[in-house]
Amino acid sequence: MLQAHQGKLVGEPPIIYDGDRKKTTLFINEWELYWAVNNDNALMINPYRRAMFFLTYIKGTQVNKWVMAVNRWLARQIQGGINTADERLWNEVAASFTRRFADSLAKENAQLILRVGVKMKGEDIDAYIVEIEELIRLAEYRFDIPQTIETFTDGLPTGLYQKVLELDRPATYEQWKQVAINRQQDYIHMKARLKAHRGGMITSRPRGWMPRQMLTDPNAMDTSAGRTRGRVTGSEEMNPATMP
Repeated sequence: MLQAHQGKLVGEPPIIYDGDRKKTTLFINEWELYWAVNNDNALMINPYRRAMFFLTYIKGTQVNKWVMAVNRWLARQIQGGINTADERLWNEVAASFTRRFADSLAKENAQLILRVGVKMKGEDIDAYIVEIEELIRLAEYRFDIPQTIETFTDGLPTGLYQKVLELDRPATYEQWKQVAINRQQDYIHMKARLKAHRGGMITSRPRGWMPRQMLTDPNAMDTSAGRTRGRVTGSEEMNPATMP
């Protein structure tokens, strides 16, 4: 459990959000960064205080009514006996904000891109993971369902996919991600060593890594990819009748 301290908050505060849906993702990202670097501050540890503090960054004619409604809802929960340390207070405020101000166009675009398919470019698996995970979050898909795992594996190069499947047999998304990173790092390391030690033509293939059929370049992994998708998750809600 975090040891709370009462000191000043550090880092760059998020922008003031005025209801512009095009800025929703930016605001959420900045808020989450600010929260993360101050997660041991008493203000951020307590869900009620965190929710009230969050509201101070939401101002403008398009959002004022929502802020007032949420402020009143929080007050009623506390007056009704809900403990300020109850995490559901924050969860409901965050869920209400998302329902009201989420960029629906960004969500639809992300879902469309994932349906078409995202492919790993070159040998940069880190960039691929950042890209596909951002799309999964924008699409509001879950990471722990088979369709999302299939979407992730469809974008891997065939050689990498085969090697992971043959040697590791991962089951969850996190397992697939980690072993794919490990195998790709092994491949890049082996490729660099072969290049450094190359004195002439290489006549034998390295054991335990290359795909079964010979590639055009015997030292390069197949970068082609070819092999349904998930559903959004709902947040835990207290279902207050007057929640915005």
